[in-house]
Amino acid sequence: MNNKKLSGEKLLSFGIIFIFLGIALLLVTTGKFTGRELVWPFLLLPLGLFLLYKNLFRSGKDVYILVGMFLFLSGIYMLLRITVLGKYELERVWPFFMLFIGISLLLYGLKKKNERRLKIFVPAFAIIVLSLFFLPFSLKLFTMKFLTFAVIWWPAAFVAMGIFLIILFLAKKHEQNKKQ
Repeated sequence: MNNKKLSGEKLLSFGIIFIFLGIALLLVTTGKFTGRELVWPFLLLPLGLFLLYKNLFRSGKDVYILVGMFLFLSGIYMLLRITVLGKYELERVWPFFMLFIGISLLLYGLKKKNERRLKIFVPAFAIIVLSLFFLPFSLKLFTMKFLTFAVIWWPAAFVAMGIFLIILFLAKKHEQNKKQ
């Protein structure tokens, strides 16, 4: 049985390696990129996936999921930057890094139970919402300046906070009903 598990792990490992190698070679052979541009994304992506695998399937340390998700999502960002997002400067896409951290925290929180999960979900959702809020302004998708937007729409923060608190209340109530 141990050999079957090891065999399955080898299949998964080699499958992931072949996917990344194939994508990298396709990007080079189609003339899109030289090999040097692809080094960092293709180092971060497999390393992040390895750490996620260690945590999710091999009962690794909890920190592996946070670091693994950050490395994996950073690798995806770098790959997107050299393919799709190339025209944007780093100072304009910084909310993506906030988004990666928020998603990483959210996935890390899924491994926790009850109150500990909630304590991780709150900052994770806050980071994700803030990053999604700043992203359109940073990418200049809105014609309105951020300061003008903030002056007009600041009361919406109270509405959003109220909705969040009600959802939090309902989640706690649901957890209490499950215990009874």
